[in-house]
Amino acid sequence: MKHALFLGLAAGILLAASGPLFGHHNTLAKYDHDRPITLQGTVTEFRMISPHSHLEFEVKQADGTVVKWEAEGGSPASAYRRGWRTGDLKVGDSVTVTGSPAVDGSRWLEIEKLVTPSGKELE
Repeated sequence: MKHALFLGLAAGILLAASGPLFGHHNTLAKYDHDRPITLQGTVTEFRMISPHSHLEFEVKQADGTVVKWEAEGGSPASAYRRGWRTGDLKVGDSVTVTGSPAVDGSRWLEIEKLVTPSGKELE
């Protein structure tokens, strides 16, 4: 009886402690995965930092105005495993980014696919 009680208590503590981990990685609430968009723009900053790679780029609108967008990708380790390196994107590079937009209407994307000027793709 004591053994079962101890296991139940330990399982409950572990489950409660893992809650913040799921909250941090829950992109279902932050991004609209049902309507991905594709944007072409110019890189203003690219960082492969933990916990997520970060891209800032500018998109020229049809009326000529320039709009700043930000996007997050996977972890640097997962990007590295897919063949990406920190020097793959440079300020001034033209990129095509497909991703899920932020549900709150802000100019944020979760990157699903990024294409560099050389045609290299990150998915």
